[in-house]
Amino acid sequence: MTNEKDISYRYKQAIWLYIFLLIFEGALRKWFLPGLATPLLLIREPIVIGLTAIAFNRGLIKLPFVFILVCLSTISFFLTLIVGHQNLWTALYGWRIYLFHIPFIFVIAKLLDRADLLRVGRVILYISIPMTTLIIGQFYAPQSAWINRGIGGDTDGAGFGGAMGYFRPPGTFSFTSGYVMYQLLVGVFLFYYLINNRLLPKAFQIHPWVIGLMLVCYIVTIPYSISRTHLFQTIVLIAFMSVGVILHPVAKIRSSFLKTIPIIVVSLLLIMSTGIMGDSSAAFEERFESANETEGGMEGVIGNRYFGSFIRGILNEDAPFWGYGLGLGTNVGANLAGGSDGMFSFFNGEEEWPRLTSESGLLLGWCIIAIRLFLSGFIALKAYHTMRSKKDMLPWMLTAGVLITLPQGSLGIPTNLGFIVLLSGLTLASLRNTQKAKKHSMLNINNKKVLN
Repeated sequence: MTNEKDISYRYKQAIWLYIFLLIFEGALRKWFLPGLATPLLLIREPIVIGLTAIAFNRGLIKLPFVFILVCLSTISFFLTLIVGHQNLWTALYGWRIYLFHIPFIFVIAKLLDRADLLRVGRVILYISIPMTTLIIGQFYAPQSAWINRGIGGDTDGAGFGGAMGYFRPPGTFSFTSGYVMYQLLVGVFLFYYLINNRLLPKAFQIHPWVIGLMLVCYIVTIPYSISRTHLFQTIVLIAFMSVGVILHPVAKIRSSFLKTIPIIVVSLLLIMSTGIMGDSSAAFEERFESANETEGGMEGVIGNRYFGSFIRGILNEDAPFWGYGLGLGTNVGANLAGGSDGMFSFFNGEEEWPRLTSESGLLLGWCIIAIRLFLSGFIALKAYHTMRSKKDMLPWMLTAGVLITLPQGSLGIPTNLGFIVLLSGLTLASLRNTQKAKKHSMLNINNKKVLN
């Protein structure tokens, strides 16, 4: 009979494979297997569907709002086939997000323990060093260069419009949005390690000079990404770290934070002395200024692009009451339905809340939005209480990433969906009581049933 530990190990290995595919899927589609670019878009689906189906079969996902979400999406799926666009493949593509990917958050949460989370964090941070080297190379290389090739080996390049003749580099990802999401995950673990590295067991610590190098890499990526989103999410992470340090009940955390200041200062001085950010800083500043002028300055960015998207999603007078149908606001789903402009073929699928209400209609769309907001609030409150009562900063820092992505992040873009699911799953896993991690693991829930 298969040993339960072996079964648990295999499922954890599947999570690790999911993480590596999330980071390097774009590299396969651009550089190594360009002829398989389209099917590779769904390369993580077997892992998600397989583990989620097993978890449902074993009764391991029992949270009411997951059940409600699945029911709402199922109603929307059948309405899509009856009164919506009536394209089965497009409907299935949209339905899979709620039927498998969102529940997969809770599979990750129950499979990974604290040691797994710290290993994930270390791997993500170590990968960020060569990733930074790659984006600097992409920044300076022409779009026709091999490292800048687009999906399917497209020689027009994968870079997205930037400034001063430079393009926003995508790293190993298909598009720059994936790289920015990856940097959010890097930032979450980096700021956690800056404070907690000395307080962790030796096996999970990172050498201080390596932490310094990781910090240098992170700072450098902000201008080289030419991404305002990267800058904004960094500001949010710093704010969360600062609030966490102030509210943390253990004085040693504040002392550890003060000791990280020299590392930050040395890192900044090192960057400034090399002049490595000269071209990228100029391009970033130009991009920032031109985008702000186009969108009406900072007030326009925050008011119209961010909060305005909330209002447009809630009101959405153009959407039919039961919606156009699941999947129609995604690139893949729209193409399957005959649209030639991807997510812009039938309506603007770029903004998440308008996409939800356009696909599922106002009533069901509002309910799906409410569930996402409820889950985000639930995680934030749990993270706060965990930090205060159990003196644990990891859930608090991970929650910063969740609040940036889960309420309004684009579930219709596969890479973004992957990072939203991963961040949410890691955060829920970190919220488990570490003293009872074994008791609450996947192997012991539901009368010690295992996923087999």
